[in-house]
Amino acid sequence: MTMPDQANYLSTYTPQVQQLNFKALMNAFAYPGSIQNLHGQSPALEQVLATLIDGEVTLADPDDMLNGDVRMRLEARMTTPESANFIVCLGNRQPAFQPLLGTLEEPEKGATLVVQVQGFDATAAALKLTLTGPGIQKENTLNVAALNEAWLQSRAFWNAAFPTGVDFILVSENHLVAWPRTTQIQGDF
Repeated sequence: MTMPDQANYLSTYTPQVQQLNFKALMNAFAYPGSIQNLHGQSPALEQVLATLIDGEVTLADPDDMLNGDVRMRLEARMTTPESANFIVCLGNRQPAFQPLLGTLEEPEKGATLVVQVQGFDATAAALKLTLTGPGIQKENTLNVAALNEAWLQSRAFWNAAFPTGVDFILVSENHLVAWPRTTQIQGDF
């Protein structure tokens, strides 16, 4: 990577880009299933983490998706998925952990899962999902490629005792979609 490319790549860590990405994240959570564009040059996974993560939270990377440079820049305390505030995962694999769900007294302590998928286009391999709930007028249809159906089954189980549960952020290329725990998802899974 040449020096100008490195500067563009590191722009993800500037306050201006992080503010734009934070706004995209807030819009994604306000309007679940809506595809939001990110504004940095690095992959969507790193952009989301650079916006949300600091040295005060814990992060798990069970699929070894983050290299040492990214981990160093994030400054997060690395831990296991069972005790992490944030967990990064590959969507095409099955979840093999039990994340933090929070408690009735502290539901905000439920984990946020950042899941890498292939895209949000309608392809033969994509799951066609129907989303309902707060922030969605009637229903929202979303296609997600390279998402193992086990994630949807696990999500339903983890979020069964609302307000406890987990929130999902799906990332692909330069886009993100959020699924707050209040969002109901239906499809052929």
